[in-house]
Amino acid sequence: MIPRLLVVALSLLAACNRAPVGEVVARVGDAVLTAQELERRVPIHLEGQVTADHRRRMVESWVEEQLLYQEALTQKVDEDHGVNRRIDQAVQVILTAELLERLFSEVSTVSEDDLRAYYSERSDVFVRDVPELRVRQILVKGRSDASRVRKRLEGGAMFDQVAREESIDASNEMGGDVGYFTEDRVAPEFWSGCDKAKIGKLTLVRTPLGYHLIEVLDRKEAGTVRELLNVRDEIRQRILTDRRESIRAKMLEEIRNRIPASIAYDKLENPS
Repeated sequence: MIPRLLVVALSLLAACNRAPVGEVVARVGDAVLTAQELERRVPIHLEGQVTADHRRRMVESWVEEQLLYQEALTQKVDEDHGVNRRIDQAVQVILTAELLERLFSEVSTVSEDDLRAYYSERSDVFVRDVPELRVRQILVKGRSDASRVRKRLEGGAMFDQVAREESIDASNEMGGDVGYFTEDRVAPEFWSGCDKAKIGKLTLVRTPLGYHLIEVLDRKEAGTVRELLNVRDEIRQRILTDRRESIRAKMLEEIRNRIPASIAYDKLENPS
């Protein structure tokens, strides 16, 4: 991973070398930050959510980074051989990553037919090593809450609706369905209670988190094949990885035909 300070230095160097385009929101010496550049610094996952306070902090951070960067230039840190070597290495990493990202963008989607074909041909890969349970739950803090919720369910209330209204677990958004899980993924008390429960029977399980009103929806034994629905994301990633490795190998082969490359293996065994 490229050190954060190095990335900051590279971005600040680029900012210094560009003529300002747009409204200037900050200035440090000859370096400027425009409104457009500020927007480009917003992480993708935060686009549309940045408040005025966030922007102020981002600009203040940019000013501090610029001050430190310009002081580094004043102290001629950029003339240090070790620093230059690290910058060169970082540039190689960035350019190589960008090259591969552009190539891989051509194979970013996997069709439904591809998913099914992969699953059909390699179903043995998805055999369960250990048992799995699928459970839905309503988690509440106290026993009185559990009793009240249980009465609602026994009175005919829909489990998924009650889960959305009462459960304090994140699974409430899914109507309480926590999906399939193995013993090592949950608290021992929760697994023990679920494992003993009968499928479809409302059961109370207590853990350090509180009281769980659970229903076991399904039980899968070790040695059975995981369903396509439960391995879709894994298959998609496997297919994309295979395709990307193939693209990378083909590109390297093509490049080797143009650029001489050799390794002196004998010198690696006995370095001087």
